[in-house]
Amino acid sequence: MSQLGGVPILILKEGTKTEKGRGARTKNIQAIRAVSEAVKTTLGPRGMDKMLVSSLGDVTVTNDGATILDELDVEHPGAKMAVDIAKNQDDMVGDGTTSSVIFSAQLLMVAEELMEQGIHPSTIVRGFRKAMKEALNIVDTTAKETIERDIIEKVAVTTMNSKGIGGNKEFFAKLATDAMLKVKKENESVFNAVKDILIIKKKGKSIKETELIDGIVLEKEPVHPLMPKLLENGLKIACIAQSFEIKKTEFSSELRITSADQMNSFLDREEQAMKHYADRLKEIGAQVVINQKGIEDTAAHYLNKAGILAVKSVTKSDLEKLAKATGATIIEDINTMSETDLGNADKVECKKIADDDLIFVTGCKDPKALTILIRGGASSVVDEADRTMHDALCVAATMIDKKKFVAGGGAIEMEVSGRLLSDFANKIGGKEQLAVEAFARSLESIPIALAENAGLEPIDIIAQLRSKHATKGNDGWGLEIYSGGPADNYEKGVLEPASNIATFIKSATELAILILRIDEVIRAKKTEGPPRGAGGMPPGGMGGMPPGMGGMGGMPPGMM
Repeated sequence: MSQLGGVPILILKEGTKTEKGRGARTKNIQAIRAVSEAVKTTLGPRGMDKMLVSSLGDVTVTNDGATILDELDVEHPGAKMAVDIAKNQDDMVGDGTTSSVIFSAQLLMVAEELMEQGIHPSTIVRGFRKAMKEALNIVDTTAKETIERDIIEKVAVTTMNSKGIGGNKEFFAKLATDAMLKVKKENESVFNAVKDILIIKKKGKSIKETELIDGIVLEKEPVHPLMPKLLENGLKIACIAQSFEIKKTEFSSELRITSADQMNSFLDREEQAMKHYADRLKEIGAQVVINQKGIEDTAAHYLNKAGILAVKSVTKSDLEKLAKATGATIIEDINTMSETDLGNADKVECKKIADDDLIFVTGCKDPKALTILIRGGASSVVDEADRTMHDALCVAATMIDKKKFVAGGGAIEMEVSGRLLSDFANKIGGKEQLAVEAFARSLESIPIALAENAGLEPIDIIAQLRSKHATKGNDGWGLEIYSGGPADNYEKGVLEPASNIATFIKSATELAILILRIDEVIRAKKTEGPPRGAGGMPPGGMGGMPPGMGGMGGMPPGMM
C-alpha cells in the first residue's frame, strides 16, 4: 500500500502481509536463535543426542548437526537461511555445521543489543566485515602445517569425539585416513574424492568389524543362478552401459506370421542377437560383466555358457566407482569395445551378508575408488557410524588438501577473540569498534557451549582461557573435556583443520550480515484450494449437479 496525494494505491496483491524495520529483523533473529538452541546441546564430546521422528514414524537418533538440521521441517524463512548456511558448511568441509549456527545466532543477538543502543545496522555490518577479515587472517597465521599421518588421524579423532560410536574413534580415524590416502590423485583435490568412497551398511557383528575394502562391493547377485560364485587370478572386468535386451518399438505395429517356419526364424534372430553379446565379450576376454542396464534371460543363459559372471541394473554411480577401482572404461556399445577397455581385479566373490547378496570386486591395482563396509548390532548404530565415517573422511581429506591445523576445544576461537580485542578493535575506532568487540566476544560462544554441555562452569572456564591467551605463545590452550578444564590442546592432540574454522566463521558472519540488511519482510498470500460449498461439497450440490436438480430421482423440487 502506498499513499499518493492522500489517495491509497494498492501495489501488492490483496492479502499480502508486510513487516518493516525492527519488527522484521527481530523475528528473523528469533527464528535463527531457535535453530541454534535446537542444535547447541549437541556440540562437543559431552553433547546430547536428538531423537528425530519423521512423519512416517521413522526414528533417527543422532547428535550430528547436519543431519538434525536436514531433518528439521523448518517453516520460517529466516530459519531456512540458517539451515542453508549449515548445509553449505557441510558440503564445503564436512564438519562445523553446529558451530556455524551457534556463532551466527550469537552474532545476531549482540547485533540486536547494539541496535537497541542506537547503532545503525549498516555500521554493525561494516564492523562485522572488518572483524571477519581480520579473524580469517589470524586463523591462517596461527595455523600449523604438516603432512604427517599421525596429525591427520588426530584431527579425525577430534571430529568424532562428539559422535555416538563409543571407543571406536581411533579405529574409524585410521580407516578414514587410509581410504583418503589411497584414493588421492596427483594435482586433484582429495576432498572431491570423498564421493569415490562407497559406504555399505549391514547389520550384524561388531562395529569393530567394519572394514576398508580395496575395491567395490555391489549389492547385487549374478543374473543366472549357475554362474560362478568365485573367480580369481588376473580377472578382466567389463563395465557396460548397454541393454542386453530386444528393443521394443516406440509405436504400435502388427506382424503377420503365416507359418511355423516364419515364427522359428523370428525367434532364432532374437536368440542370435542375445548370443552375440556373449560371443563378443568372450572374444575380447571379459570374465566379469557389470551392466548398468538390463540383461534378458536368454542373454544371461549364453553369458553363463561362456563362463562369464554377469550383473545387471547397477546404478550409474556404482558403475563409475567400479571403473575407477578397476581401471575400466565404461562402454555403451560392445561392438566398439576392445581389450584395453577392460579393468583388472584379482578376485570377484559372491557373498551373503545379513541375508543380503553382495558381490565383492577386490584385489584392484592402485584403486581410485574404495568401499567401507560398516557393521553394527542395530540399524541406529550402523546409521550413526555411517554419519561419523562421512565426517571423518571429510576432515581427513581437508587435512591432506590444506595441510593446516589448529588447536580445538575452543582454543582457536579464544585466540582470535583475544587478538581482535587487544590488537585490532582499537585501530578501528568509532561505532564500528563496538561491532568488532561484539564480534570478538561472540566467538567465545563456542567454548561456552562446550563447557555447558560438559556440565562445567562456563564463566570460570572462559576466565581461565582469557588469562592463558593473554600471554603470547599460548594459542593452543582450550577446553579439554576429559580433564574437565583448560589444557594445551596441541599437546593433548585435540586438533581441527584450519579451513573448517575459517569456513564456519565466514559462513556465520555472512548469514548475520544478510539478516541485518533485511529491513522488510513481504509475505505473499497463501494460495487456496478450489472453493467449496456448504459441508465441503463443490458448488452445485452433490455430484456436481446444477441447482434445481437435487430432488429425489433428479427431479426438480415441486414435481413429486
